[in-house]
Amino acid sequence: MSKKYFIIILLFIFDSSLAENLNYKGLEKLSKNNTFMDNKGKSYSIDSIDNKKDVLLIIHNHGSDNDLVKDKCQRSPKFGYTWNGAVVPAILDLHNKKINNLTIKIYRVCSGVKGISLKTMKKYRNQIKKNGKIELADEYKNIKRQKIILSEVKKFKSMGFENIVLAGYSAGGWASLNLQSRFPDIVKGAIAINPAFAGKKKQWQKKYPEWGAFRELQIDIFEKSESLDAIIFVHDKDKFEDSETLSFFSKFKGTNFINYSDLKASSCNWADVNKKMPSHEGHNIPQSSCFTKYINEKNYFINFLERIF
Repeated sequence: MSKKYFIIILLFIFDSSLAENLNYKGLEKLSKNNTFMDNKGKSYSIDSIDNKKDVLLIIHNHGSDNDLVKDKCQRSPKFGYTWNGAVVPAILDLHNKKINNLTIKIYRVCSGVKGISLKTMKKYRNQIKKNGKIELADEYKNIKRQKIILSEVKKFKSMGFENIVLAGYSAGGWASLNLQSRFPDIVKGAIAINPAFAGKKKQWQKKYPEWGAFRELQIDIFEKSESLDAIIFVHDKDKFEDSETLSFFSKFKGTNFINYSDLKASSCNWADVNKKMPSHEGHNIPQSSCFTKYINEKNYFINFLERIF
């Protein structure tokens, strides 16, 4: 058998296995919005990337709505509009910068398939009331998203990209951390900005105990790893997670845990709109230029990436 046909068979097996594992409704259509993005949030083709071995590829993962709906991830979202799947501006600002002779490229993944139904949520709520625990047998959205993101990482590895970091905002940040902890050989690091996935903290703590249980299962996964090569940004005015609820991350070797609560939401504008944020909107600060300025002044991203590479 020739080398050419052997490679084709391997790629077919690889693609078939992914298709079998990722048979999520709507994913094929959503994936068409996956794209490389420059520092202005504009799409460009992979064809412009020549030497993949000299690239530091940052795969960005958006935030999530609840499990009952698909997350918005537009093909060309407005700059900073994270609610439409836009890449966090501070991440985009890394485009084409050099880290020890590696050139940074940003790839945006759209992975917001639907998760579990309301009926399934209630099933787990009843399990907790009856047994004090759950026996998880379904994939809620963040689990699905982790599988989708991992398939993208494997795809880029097969294409010759050797230096891959995951970055993400909110639920995308949580998924990025989970994958780095489980697959450190292919995911070299994670940048997590306001990581969360179980909803508002008042809800997963009390109103919806099933989401508190899902969250505990995720924490159990993290705790199986001794180290976590990540930089994590948290804010105490975040209604989803704060420095206290996420403090378990600070114990991991290799993790830089940044509480940026000194940056006030009321000093930032909504995306590219000249309108101030209310003081309680800590979760939304990363969409603003004030967060980019904060990151660059302290050189957080660059220092983290230089440490890894």
